[in-house]
Amino acid sequence: MDLIEALNWRYATKRMTGEKIAESDLNIILEAIRLTPTAYGLQPFKVVVTRNEDLIGEIYRKSCPQIVIRQCSHLLVFKARKKLDSEYLEGYLKEMKRQRNSTDEYIDGYRSKILRVIDDPQINKFSWMIRQTYIALGYATVAAAASGIDATPIEGFDAQSLNEVLRLDTEKEEAVVMLALGYRDEKEDKLIYLPKIRKPMDLLVEKI
Repeated sequence: MDLIEALNWRYATKRMTGEKIAESDLNIILEAIRLTPTAYGLQPFKVVVTRNEDLIGEIYRKSCPQIVIRQCSHLLVFKARKKLDSEYLEGYLKEMKRQRNSTDEYIDGYRSKILRVIDDPQINKFSWMIRQTYIALGYATVAAAASGIDATPIEGFDAQSLNEVLRLDTEKEEAVVMLALGYRDEKEDKLIYLPKIRKPMDLLVEKI
């Protein structure tokens, strides 16, 4: 499939077969997440990947009783950082200097640009990092479609319970969105043959 064909093919799958996706396909999706563009390249998130049935069952019972959770091949949980501390920032700048052979002057200037955001009291840092995380979700969804894998983004869960199940330190990070990966159950999913409801291009795009 080409890209637009793949995007027309995909939909928010509500019933999956439980069939496992290939490790190579999973790695493509994870690599797409890794390559996601983020502000300043900071990648202020992590992704928990699991196919552990006990853990998935606990998430289903305590946080998100959507049947697709139980039926998926793998579940991805995207965690956003709550803050960018100096240790995280300096670790990133050290890696930038190593990979790009950047001068100290360049690194100092880049640090100053990032700190203008981090130190701005008018910017909600957690909200900002959640938005960066959602860019990664979009890349993962497109990569899955391009690989012929169904993907269902899930926001409707009890975040506090999910954080507890994953034993997250919520002063540092929180689960913000999930993505169920697998294969559609063509006999049980009533949405499979319904047309997409999308705005026509002339109502969506303004060219000026």
